[in-house]
Amino acid sequence: MKKTLIALAAVALSGAAFAQSSVTLYGVADMAVGKSNAAGLGLANDKFQAITSNVLNNGTSRFGFRGTEDLGGGLKAGFNFEAGLSLATGAGNLSGGQMFSRAANMSLMGGFGEIRAGRSLTPSFYSVASWELTGTANYSAVANQFSFAGAGPRDSGLVMYRSPSFGGLTVDLGTVLAGNNVYTGGVPATGKSKADLGVTYAAGPVTASLAYNKVSSFEKNVALGGKYNFGSFAVAASYQDPAGVKKGYTLGVSAPMGPVTLTADIARATDKANKNTDFVLEAKYALSKRTFAYGVFMRDGALAGGKNVNGYAVGLRHNF
Repeated sequence: MKKTLIALAAVALSGAAFAQSSVTLYGVADMAVGKSNAAGLGLANDKFQAITSNVLNNGTSRFGFRGTEDLGGGLKAGFNFEAGLSLATGAGNLSGGQMFSRAANMSLMGGFGEIRAGRSLTPSFYSVASWELTGTANYSAVANQFSFAGAGPRDSGLVMYRSPSFGGLTVDLGTVLAGNNVYTGGVPATGKSKADLGVTYAAGPVTASLAYNKVSSFEKNVALGGKYNFGSFAVAASYQDPAGVKKGYTLGVSAPMGPVTLTADIARATDKANKNTDFVLEAKYALSKRTFAYGVFMRDGALAGGKNVNGYAVGLRHNF
């Protein structure tokens, strides 16, 4: 009888431990049909095409796994693996060239915030995403003109700290260590370190954020942006000063009308060498909480020859 009780207790404890761990499969399926008036915007020609993982898609199709384990005492361990794929061809290895190039990291979380290490979205990405009106869609005028404070959305070998919220204020700090040789330069190639910072305030209708990043001795990238939600519509604007001579601003407005949300966004580079304007007009129709149809018109003014390239698409996105 005693052995039986001990066995039952062991089973119960193991069940409790299992209940404290969780693994989630998630992803995005996004397919659109579109064209541009010339080769460009990720399209090889000006004919109608079924497109996925393209500039004219709302998002890149993907699947991923994330999990957490409760370590006790308020601590949790977590991981995230995420891979991109093409619904047009079934090809994988997108967003960086390896299977889990969208995310491959581990983290430790608690009342102190989160410490994350691996391949991950950057502090500058999170900063810009906090106010950008399309939800950092592939066709985001902000990202296509200025990237995310002049840098890509992800880094390999990133060590990052995310603070808890202090009255709506959060801080993201990240670094890529020189020994990882993610950023190289010179002859012979030598690794360069990177510093990345995002400071975001979000409370009520107001969101404001500063992004800063710099690779070793290279020039710094800065983006200062914000959004105000008036209820019936939201307005966002930013000042952009990426490394080099290119700088400018963005301005956009988004308004929900029942199940439809309309968004217009411009990103203007104002320096003489790069003076041009990117423009996006987006319409989303919510079919459910996880599925929406969209239509987009995009103008890219920065392609070779100074000619504007226009593209448009209609598509469907499902989040699971």
